[in-house]
Order: sequence, then structure tokens, then C-alpha cells
Amino acid sequence: MDKLWRYFAVTCLAFGIVGIYVLAAFNLKVFNPVAEILEDYSFTDFYYKLLDTGERETSRIVTIVDMTELRKRRDFAQLFMEVDALHPKAVGVDVVFEGYKEEDLEGDTLLANTVKQLHNFVFSYKIIDAESMEGETVHSFFTPSDSVNEGFTNMPRQLYGGMKRAVSVGRELGGKVVPSFIKKVVDLYAEQEVVPLSDKNININFSPKEYHIVPYDSILENRDWIEDHLVLIGAMTEEGDMHYTPQGKIAGVELLAYAAETMLRQSEIKHASTGVTLVASFIIVFLSVILLSYYKSFTTKKKTLFRVIFGASLIRGLLIAGWLSLMVWITFILFCSYNYSISLALAMSAIALIYMAENLYDVIKTLSVFNKEKKNES
Repeated sequence: MDKLWRYFAVTCLAFGIVGIYVLAAFNLKVFNPVAEILEDYSFTDFYYKLLDTGERETSRIVTIVDMTELRKRRDFAQLFMEVDALHPKAVGVDVVFEGYKEEDLEGDTLLANTVKQLHNFVFSYKIIDAESMEGETVHSFFTPSDSVNEGFTNMPRQLYGGMKRAVSVGRELGGKVVPSFIKKVVDLYAEQEVVPLSDKNININFSPKEYHIVPYDSILENRDWIEDHLVLIGAMTEEGDMHYTPQGKIAGVELLAYAAETMLRQSEIKHASTGVTLVASFIIVFLSVILLSYYKSFTTKKKTLFRVIFGASLIRGLLIAGWLSLMVWITFILFCSYNYSISLALAMSAIALIYMAENLYDVIKTLSVFNKEKKNES
């Protein structure tokens, strides 16, 4: 019973020390850079690195048309007609055509007339103040129009972090929930509502994938990648539309491709709740304390050459590394099989501080015994 109490106490002390470090990281200015990194980190990033073996599967659903070099609106009209002629199931245009161009009103007219004839296209608009339910919106010059299908492309992100991990299904705007760009494109492709409209976000599955990139001037040569596909038209190399994701810095249209694939396959990443993470972390650290205790007992109980060598700090470090690797692989298998992510960051931090927690426990116990003896003497 005394041993179990010691294991429990050391585990609690390890978490307590982690808590002190976390409070320091988020409240002391000297630790601000560390706090921002921790706030923007997710354990799923590590899983994606394990999945990225170099050979990526090419999506059979989504094709990207790169229009980075297009500038004239008459050329966009031509591009839309060429894509539409190859009968894609759904097309999403990640471009907002703001205002009329005085120097090319004929091009504006041609583009507006072309858009009105497209029935399986979804165009994008932006919400200026994405955090406000009354946020101002920016649309293309040819909207609002009943014949133009459009959705907002704003992606949720942390207030101070630039990492994009989720896609909106809808957003409350002007007293009603409006659908996102991706929801509209996905529903159009599936010919049914894939995810019910609501003001919520879905965690994007960034499992490594390649998307076929079709240059804007090679549409007809890539018929097989357009016909019956979900086509996203956007800029692949425009620096102003690049975003940080678990897959590194990628184009906004590629980010939308990952989001569309996630929604269509219903492969959203589900993160363990805080309660589940705390319980799992406590169990892992508790077992680690027991393991290290038996290891210490084995190496100090009887002095032999083997036990002395086995008790070296290097072997202890390898033992901890092997134990952590086992935990990582168990959670990684869970992630691959069920798209369920349990973060081991808290458990790993506490395990790293077990030795310190053991020393602290021994000090507290020694002081307690000393105080009792002193009281008995008096």
C-alpha cells in the first residue's frame, strides 16, 4: 500500500511541476515565444510526419486548376467555359473579382455573362471581420445574383497563430447561418447534403496526399482529370494566398482541397476531450513511475557487473525512450484506424520530470519524518 501511495504521489508531483512550468511559460514575458509555439502545436502534426513516407496517394476526387498567371477577366471567362465543357461534377472558384475594371469593361461583361450560364460552379466571397456575426462581406462584382452560387472561404485559425487546421461548415451572419464555400462545393459534387448546415468547424484531415495540378492553358489535354471530378480553380504559387498547415506552407486552393476531401470522406480528425486526455496521461505517467521504480530496484538491489551497467543513466534514458515509443505507436495506430487523436504532450512532459518528482517526494517525506520526531522529543 505504501508503494502505491508513493507511485500516486510522485505522479501527482510530476504533473504539478509541469503545471508550474506551463504557468511560467504563459505568464512570464521571457517565455512568450515558447508559449506561442506551444499554443499553435498539435500532436497530430507528429502523426502526419510519420504518415509522410515520401510516396503520396494522388486524389481521385479533387483536381486543382492553377490560374496564378491569369490577369484578364476575359481569360477567366474562357477558362470557365473550357472547364465547364468537360463536364466536371462541381467547380469551386477561389477568386473574388472585386469591382469593375475601367480599362476592360468588355472583359467584365463577358465574365458576368459567362458566370450566369454556369450551373455547377461555386464562387467565393470573403467576410472582412470573421469574428463578428455582423461582419462585412466582399463579393465579386457580378453578385449578388440569384443565378450565382457562392460561399465564404474564411478559414478558422487561432487568434495569434497562423496555423490552419479546420474548415467552417457555416457561419452565423446577419442573424442566419450561411454555408461555407467548401460545404457548397462538396454538396454539389455529392448531389446531396454531406454535412448538415450549422455554425461549426470541422478538423481537416491532413494525411499526406497529392493533387493533380492542371495549368490554366492545358485544360483540354487533361480531360480525364476534369470530367466527373471536383475541380478547384485557384492560385498555386501566389505568395499572398499561402498558408501554414500541418503539411507546411501550402496554397490556399490546396488547403481547400484537403478540406473538401475531409468533408466528402467524412474523415474529420476527432481530438480527445480534455477529460480523456487527462485520464490517459495520468495512467501513462503512473505506469511509467511503476516501471522506473522496478527498474531502480532491480539495478540497486544486488551489485553485479550486469546490474551496474544496466543501471547507467544511458540505459535509463533508452528505457524511457522505448516506453514512450510504445505509447506513441499505440496512439498512432488509433489515429490511423479511427482518425482519433490523443495528445501525449502532457504525459511526455510529466515523464521527463519523474526523477525530479521522486526527489521532491523524498524531501517532503524526510521533512515530515523530521517534524514528527521533533514533536515526539518535545
